[in-house]
Amino acid sequence: MSNSSGDAGPDETTEIDAADAVGTASLAKALTPEEREALLAENRRVREEARARDVAKFGDEDDDDHDDGSAPDPDRIPGKVAAKKRRKRKAGPLVIALATLAAVLAVATGVLGYLYASASRDALGPDSDLGQSALADAKKYAALIVTYEPDDYAALDREIRAVSTPDFAERYIKASQEARRGNDEAKASSVGTARAAGLESLSRSQAVVLVALDQVVTSPDLPSAGEEGLEYQTRVQITLARDGDRWLVSELLTI
Repeated sequence: MSNSSGDAGPDETTEIDAADAVGTASLAKALTPEEREALLAENRRVREEARARDVAKFGDEDDDDHDDGSAPDPDRIPGKVAAKKRRKRKAGPLVIALATLAAVLAVATGVLGYLYASASRDALGPDSDLGQSALADAKKYAALIVTYEPDDYAALDREIRAVSTPDFAERYIKASQEARRGNDEAKASSVGTARAAGLESLSRSQAVVLVALDQVVTSPDLPSAGEEGLEYQTRVQITLARDGDRWLVSELLTI
């Protein structure tokens, strides 16, 4: 009953089905019930054959969409290929190790930076507070010790004890007795002036300072020296001990 050929496409098949439907409706009025039933059966057969040819030629879109047996996606847009889901990659042992190493290096860098900054602030040297005070005190103490008047050592001893450790004060005063007797006989006096000083070593408990002194000695027994006296350049090495917030002389050597 159908005029469709073996090469008919989906659109042609639709036209044939529509024509068959019109012809079937016209003939149905003139046929007996048995003939109408036979006609409908023939029509169904023809439609199934046409669909079979379409599937063989173009494929079944429904089968392609759900060939994995899963339920159809209600949000899927017909004719659009769904993008494949990307799998999340798990971090491997090497990635974890590198991340851990980076974290350790970051912490180590921060610690080293802090220690370096702390060391810079606490660094000891001539420009530090301790260094500056050690230089100033060493110059003052050296000048004081070599400045004296005959027959007036009691005041000098008090000053020496005030700027020295007890041990040094006792040793120095005792060792100076013979020299003092000679100065008394010559009625000699001395005035010392510190010209320069330099740190040999420095810690929080001790400083060693080299001091350059100008010393002027006058004596009536030395008329050639005149009233201006004899000038001497003396260098002394002073060791200072830290006592609370001040420096005290713990040793003095003439160089």
